[in-house]
Amino acid sequence: KYYYYRTYSPDGIRTTARSTGKTSLSAARLYCDGLFKDGKLFAGTGKTFKEYAEGFFAPGSVYVRDNALSASSIKGYNSAMKNTFLPMLGNKKLEDINHSFLKKFRQDLLDSGQKPATVRHKMGVLLIVMKSAYLDGIIQKDPFIDLGGLKADGFHRDAFTMEEIKKIYSIAEDGIKEYILLLALTGMRYSEMAAATMEPDVRTENGISYIHLTQQFIWGKFAPLKTKIARDIPITDKIVPLVTAAPDTLSLRKRLGLTLHEIPDWKERGLCAHSLRHFFISSAKSHGVNPLKVEAIAGHSLRGIQQVYTNFKVGDLAEIIKWQEWAYGQITGEKLD
Repeated sequence: KYYYYRTYSPDGIRTTARSTGKTSLSAARLYCDGLFKDGKLFAGTGKTFKEYAEGFFAPGSVYVRDNALSASSIKGYNSAMKNTFLPMLGNKKLEDINHSFLKKFRQDLLDSGQKPATVRHKMGVLLIVMKSAYLDGIIQKDPFIDLGGLKADGFHRDAFTMEEIKKIYSIAEDGIKEYILLLALTGMRYSEMAAATMEPDVRTENGISYIHLTQQFIWGKFAPLKTKIARDIPITDKIVPLVTAAPDTLSLRKRLGLTLHEIPDWKERGLCAHSLRHFFISSAKSHGVNPLKVEAIAGHSLRGIQQVYTNFKVGDLAEIIKWQEWAYGQITGEKLD
């Protein structure tokens, strides 16, 4: 009277038949479609987290080799694996590490007294492993989808002042100065700047140069932008050579960090490479550039009526050029014609 269904494990073993509770083939197919969409048809491999992840970040492993991880990154990832993931998740089946489990796991880390920044880092490491398990077909769904980020309560990453930008620029070595200017004058994220300099796409429209930004460089690979929407960033002529110059972005953050020690309370204020982006947003707005245009250039997600600003032509955003020329002169001490 009823149609039954079976599933197959990855090694080809057919499971016990189960009833759909449906008396017609079409209804039974719809029922199984629903099970598939909900992730309930996947038989699973039974593989534990330890079986899959042990050695994942070992020197010479596939992930480390493919992403050219630095020695410090390898050390940090393996520390999280050894001290947190293997003890807490080692015997857990990968398919049981789902969305709800991750939320509870993250909260348990916070409740144990670990700082939000530490928990964010560890969850980022776990995301790499689980994403890989998903791509390898060991789990049917990436459990990190729609998990959402973790924000530190009351924490606000500060922006550089113009005087502070001038100071770190003056003491920065060649190869760093250029990227201080790029990040501070365009509002690009670090990963976006890396992509823009590794594969430059600089265009000109009505005498205005601009970066046509379509991707970011993250985890050693090119990937879509955070908002998935390409955007054009007008740039003054002085910035064009900085974009097309051969980059050395892999060591930029570390080398830039050495200049931050000259700024009092830099650590408490959360100053880092990303703070140069915050400088762009706050300084451009304070000098009269339309706030929504600044948000559009920076690549913030705009909602409702504000979305019209993401469709501006390059010429409509040209007022940013005047601010860039002023800021460039202030930072470098060079006057533009």
